[in-house]
Amino acid sequence: MTIWRAWEESFCWLQTSVLPTTELCTMTHAKKFGFNSLGVACALLLCLFPSCHSDDQIVTEFRDDGAHLFNNIEVNPSNGIVYVGAVNKVYKLNPNLLTWNAVITGPFPDSIKCLQGECKYEKPLTDNFNKILLVDEDRDWLIVCGSIFQGVCEVKDLNNVSRIVRKQDSQFVAASNATASTVGFLSKGPYQQAVLVVGTTVATHVIDGRIDVSQYWGKIPAVSSRTLNDTASIFDFAVKSPPPSDKGTFVHFQRGGTRYELTYPIEYIYGFTDNDFNYLLTIQRQSLEVGTPYISKIVRFCQSDVEFNSFTEMQLNCGDYPLLQAASVGPLGKELAAKYSMSANAKVLLGVFAKSSSSHSGIPVSDAALCIFKIYDIDKTFNQSHQQCNEGYGSSISWISSLNCYKSVSDSLCKPDFAYLNGTVPISSSPTATFTDTFLTAVAVNSIHNDTVVFLGTRNGTIMKLNINSPTSAYVYDEVVVDAGSPVNSDLNFDPEQQHLYVMTEYKLSKLRVQSCYGHVTCSECLGARDAYCGWCFTDNNSRCSMQGECLAGDWVYYRNSYCAAIDRVEPQHLQVTQKKTLKIYVSNLPAVERAFICVFDVGLRHLETVAVKQEGGSVISCSTPDTDRLIATLVPSLEEEFYTTKLAVRVSGNDVDIVSTNFTFFDCSRYRSCYGCMENNFGCTWCTSTGRCTHNPDQYCEDRADNVHSASSVSVGQHRGSLDCPMIIQTSAEILVASGEYMQLLVGVRNLLPALMTSYDCQFNIDGIITETDAYLNESAETISCESALFQYSRKVDIVKAPFAVVWGIKKLPLDDKNPVDVTVYKCSEMAALCGGCLLLDPKYHCGWCDDGTCNTQKQCLSGPWFDSINGTICANPVITNFSPTSSPLEGETVITIEGSNLGISFDDISPYVTVAEQPCNCSAYRDLYVPASRIVCSTSRVRSITSGDIVVLVRGDSRYVATSTEIFSYVDPQLEGIYPTVGPQSGGTKLTIAGQYLDAGSSVKVFIISQPKDTAGSDSRVEKRQATAVEQSCSVVYQNSSHLICLTSEAKGTGSAIVQVKFDKAVKNLLGIPFEYKQDPYINSTASSLENGKGIGGIPSGGLKVYVQGYNLDIILSPKLRVILGNRDYKSDCVCLNSTLMVCDSPQFPAAAAVLGERPQALEYGFIMDNVFSLLNASSQQEALGKFTLYPDPVVHSFSEVGQIKKYKTDYLAISIDNQCEVCNQEDFFKVWIGQEPCNVSSVAATLINCIPPAVQPGRDTKEQYPDVTVVVGGVRKYVIGYLQYDTEDLLLPIWAIILIVTVGVLLILVIIIVVVKYCMNMSESEKEAKTMRQRFDWIEMQVAAECKDAFAELQTDVTFPSEDVSGFGILFHDYKNYALKVLFPNELNYAVLGDIEVEDETRRPVINKALSQFSQLIDNKTFLLLFVRTLESDKYFTMKDRNVFASYLMVALQGNMEYCTDILKTLLADLIEKSMQGNGNPKVLLRRTESVAEKMLPAWFTFLLYPLLKDHVGQPLYKLCVAIQQVIDLGPMDAITGEAKYSLSEEKLIRVQIDYKSIVSTNCRQSEIITLCVISGLFKTSM
Repeated sequence: MTIWRAWEESFCWLQTSVLPTTELCTMTHAKKFGFNSLGVACALLLCLFPSCHSDDQIVTEFRDDGAHLFNNIEVNPSNGIVYVGAVNKVYKLNPNLLTWNAVITGPFPDSIKCLQGECKYEKPLTDNFNKILLVDEDRDWLIVCGSIFQGVCEVKDLNNVSRIVRKQDSQFVAASNATASTVGFLSKGPYQQAVLVVGTTVATHVIDGRIDVSQYWGKIPAVSSRTLNDTASIFDFAVKSPPPSDKGTFVHFQRGGTRYELTYPIEYIYGFTDNDFNYLLTIQRQSLEVGTPYISKIVRFCQSDVEFNSFTEMQLNCGDYPLLQAASVGPLGKELAAKYSMSANAKVLLGVFAKSSSSHSGIPVSDAALCIFKIYDIDKTFNQSHQQCNEGYGSSISWISSLNCYKSVSDSLCKPDFAYLNGTVPISSSPTATFTDTFLTAVAVNSIHNDTVVFLGTRNGTIMKLNINSPTSAYVYDEVVVDAGSPVNSDLNFDPEQQHLYVMTEYKLSKLRVQSCYGHVTCSECLGARDAYCGWCFTDNNSRCSMQGECLAGDWVYYRNSYCAAIDRVEPQHLQVTQKKTLKIYVSNLPAVERAFICVFDVGLRHLETVAVKQEGGSVISCSTPDTDRLIATLVPSLEEEFYTTKLAVRVSGNDVDIVSTNFTFFDCSRYRSCYGCMENNFGCTWCTSTGRCTHNPDQYCEDRADNVHSASSVSVGQHRGSLDCPMIIQTSAEILVASGEYMQLLVGVRNLLPALMTSYDCQFNIDGIITETDAYLNESAETISCESALFQYSRKVDIVKAPFAVVWGIKKLPLDDKNPVDVTVYKCSEMAALCGGCLLLDPKYHCGWCDDGTCNTQKQCLSGPWFDSINGTICANPVITNFSPTSSPLEGETVITIEGSNLGISFDDISPYVTVAEQPCNCSAYRDLYVPASRIVCSTSRVRSITSGDIVVLVRGDSRYVATSTEIFSYVDPQLEGIYPTVGPQSGGTKLTIAGQYLDAGSSVKVFIISQPKDTAGSDSRVEKRQATAVEQSCSVVYQNSSHLICLTSEAKGTGSAIVQVKFDKAVKNLLGIPFEYKQDPYINSTASSLENGKGIGGIPSGGLKVYVQGYNLDIILSPKLRVILGNRDYKSDCVCLNSTLMVCDSPQFPAAAAVLGERPQALEYGFIMDNVFSLLNASSQQEALGKFTLYPDPVVHSFSEVGQIKKYKTDYLAISIDNQCEVCNQEDFFKVWIGQEPCNVSSVAATLINCIPPAVQPGRDTKEQYPDVTVVVGGVRKYVIGYLQYDTEDLLLPIWAIILIVTVGVLLILVIIIVVVKYCMNMSESEKEAKTMRQRFDWIEMQVAAECKDAFAELQTDVTFPSEDVSGFGILFHDYKNYALKVLFPNELNYAVLGDIEVEDETRRPVINKALSQFSQLIDNKTFLLLFVRTLESDKYFTMKDRNVFASYLMVALQGNMEYCTDILKTLLADLIEKSMQGNGNPKVLLRRTESVAEKMLPAWFTFLLYPLLKDHVGQPLYKLCVAIQQVIDLGPMDAITGEAKYSLSEEKLIRVQIDYKSIVSTNCRQSEIITLCVISGLFKTSM
């Protein structure tokens, strides 16, 4: 992994520093830049590394797995090294954001009440927020200041951030909490010394229960200049006057009774130095008075000022946007600079401002603006203010001093007579660009090609790119999402080459290309993007969108002053698909290239190329269309279309980029099926009337040319031209209607018929898929055609069916054109209306009426009884009321009732005066528009005096024969209010108020109001007061209603206090007296924590269930509070429970697995609370930074028992369960629940890797059929882990009776068996003692015999033994030479050694090649890396057998025996790998080197053999030889079995002759003593001599 990491780092550097990605990932450009084949491969590998982000503008990214919040970033301008300051960490990154070095800076024990070192107060672990991070190139320093230890600074080595160069614990520089701002920059100070200029917001803390500052705050001035001299006084004030003077290079809040440091916060945004001045930009109130608006200011003071008397403030205005959010100083492009009357690349100050949430608030909202300030104008305004002060106009800065200007003759800006001037003339600029619903957080500027490009960061993690045209005009040309949902840090830094921008969000640092050239593939896209960095590079081999510096050989055109090549026209504009022609393409701005052009037709996914020729003049290109066969084959999927539009492009041969392109249409006249369609296109088609075909070639495809119809654009000659000359049908009526089951004769108009050609006609009807054909006749006028009567009928149960109609002629049944297709509408009255009322209301055009048989039909189809329709005025019998709503009304009436039914009149007058409800008239006249004939009546009830009920009756036309009576009763009731719940709610409303009572569903309109009680004015005589003391009415929206309960949602109240609940039931008004509803102040949340004890931040896991404790006030007035966490674009909610008015506890919500995709770093999420309509708490974390974020951690993982069968034995008092818990807040003991079987295991402690719980005293019952109870861990009440089974060591002693009887019985039988065995044993022992005595006597006799034999044999050997030393000295020992000795050891079973022979080559001409290859292979073997990789690769092959390993090892030892030191090094490395492998996994170290299963094990004995040869030959060989001869002589003294080889004096017990044998010695004179040597061969050292 380390090797690949290094490769990736090198590739990413190559990608970003040497070549564009698009070039490097192509073979052509890799070779162009001098890469060989290996370089080409490396270039292609570049495209494989995702961290290089080759497909978008983000080149690479950096995250920290430890989730450290990033604070500051600094780029070394000389080498591009990146330094990042984060919470508790500082990083050093290379330009591609790979970590080179990092150092931990926290958390450390610290207290705001004491200094670093000894402290009598408790010092909790405190996070260190990075406040200042600066690169000092002159000294190779990295200046780092943090928030702990009262804000001290230290100097680190630029090359190694772990090394501290200087540190000063007694100088407090930065703000000492997380939120207070600190701005620092390097500058020149008095006496030209290097200084650190710092602006620091006073950091407040909660000290002894109140908000206050540290006792050391006086040592941290608001603005100061600190020395960087390499002495012990580093970070001290650059100049400090001796006591008692309190002057120097610093500015303090003025001392006095009012502590302005607490009441007048100053937020420092940005600082910079220019010429001889230092500048700071701030946000602060307009004056010291609380409630005055917040504004932006700019501070200036001289670098040489030793007492900061030149310290001056001026208001900084940007239109209606008062709050500065970020700023930057940079150059302007030439064109914009000219509009500002400045020189090119002159520096300006850019600031992004926001509107304020209110006139007295410093909270910004999402409306922003960009303003540009000329530094010249800034200095000019400062100088004018000093001049006015010298004239006596003005005053000092109120938070520093309280003096007025006085007249002075001093004109020095750096040593003025009056100190700390508050400028009266604001520095103003009109917004260059404004943004709605956008929160800007960062700004950076650069100039390129006379343009000014501004980069803006937003709160939602986006970088916006602006091109500024003028001081009041700019446009956004690109947006890049860097880190969605995470604000962009105000530190935007360019790399030294100005080609990349480093963008930092909360937890990610991204390297972003300043341009987006590589994403544009055409010239128009490239120039249309209006990216100031990009232009179109015209080259012969690779035209592309690029920066000017990358267009090394070609014409580079820029969007401001150049145009892309464009096609003006193509001749012809379109072409029949079956034809092939040469096209003329007229091109403007055609670039000059050396290679040939080609035309490319994009047809679907295929590209058809043809050769193009550039004609004289340089603006016309001619090329032919593709072969028709290829073209038609490619267009097969689109053959249903009459034409197909392709892209016609002109390219340079060998280049895939279009120079110009346009659309070109291929058409096919034969696809048009009608004369009208054939005529209405612009392709010049002709309609052959005689064949009914559209063609582009009438001479070939038309039979009778005189009757053809030619289109207006056709070149053919004929009398018929255009669609108006087509033979066609003319519809004579707007609609043709016929009832299903009836016959009808059809007459249609015709035009342009050719009687000589068209001799016969037929009419065709398609009725529901069935074709019906009838004869047709042309009338004498030749203007109409009559179709014989046809039956129109269908069987489907639908009301209407459209029957398409056509007139065909001739034998071929060719249809006449039908420009507006004629359809016959076939209908069924019975399907259109099932009831009488509905039938009479049908459109009269259908001629439907009501038949006496109870069906709706035409009069022709009504065969039984009378038939009537709406025309004759008859009404339907049997009116019916099916339902009505509501079912009750208050006594006051005015309830609107909706009555539904059938046959309820035909018109409104039929029912208007004839509706009664409970025998009371119901007024219908006011609801005339709501009446639906025959089916719905709407009316309002009358007022009654008492409770009553009755039917609803409708008397149609007042005729008693047509009466409709409801089946249910309508009631007049008197609603009563009895109580409400809850009785309190927030002022913002949204409380779900439940009202209890009787008859609460009465009426048609129920409205609830909450009426605030008026002030008590009984004792006042003022009529005005009494008139103003009217009640305030607040609505409550009803969401649920039944007879006993009403539920409504309260609205926002104008104030707090008690109110009366009032309900209006239509005209009835009911007040609930004695039980008021009280509006209280909205709840407020002070803090949230995961535990009441430790107060850690809140968080959760995807499974949910973590407790979140919320503290505040008025929390209990919310009926159903919920916790809301935002992940992605969705809200996830969970319920909360109020314990009292100040404490609420919530469960963390559950997140679906697909949404909660977590890496190794937890996610910080926004959260809030749903508390009725208190919307201020909906996004509480974003509005109250003190609440922090909701941290989403991965789910804890509970590991199963590792014992066999997952059965764990319970022995101690605690059960330990292994977990992997990365959740820092998941240490709540009630968050983890452990169950053993059916009983709980009480959790006693939770750690990151362990849960301890106390199991029940007795083994619990089992939930499953297993032998032991299962152990289940429940995480957060949702996620369950079954991790195994628990076996108690002490089993239950209470046994059933049958088990006790069985045990006793078995015990008695066992005792009887033991007694019998003991008796039998005693009897056998006596017999055994007798036999043993006999055996001892026999062994004694044998021992005496053996001793005698040994004595005799020893005597024989002593007398017969001779030593071979004399014989050895006679002829010497014959040794093998080293070569044969080595070959016998390496290849013991071979006679012909292949290693000694020559290589057999069939073709002798190849021998030099082979010899060269072997020589090169020998060089590779001498490379340790290659050889080790070679051996390991072979051993990893499963087909590399043990025999192959032995042979390979032998050959390898032959190759290495000339360099034994190298051989030993290789062997040591392989043995080390073998030993490590045997110690890991399933290896058995005991069998190491006992078998030759690896190459190393075979090489080891060979290595020993090589090194032992000199020792054996010079020292050990002769003694071994003598020992061998002596042993053989001893064996030869006694008898030997010629067959088995056994001998009397053999040293091997297995070859010993144990019987007594009589023998005689035989002496042979033909054998030489040296033959004995053949019996002793030791390691192949001796050779046989016969």
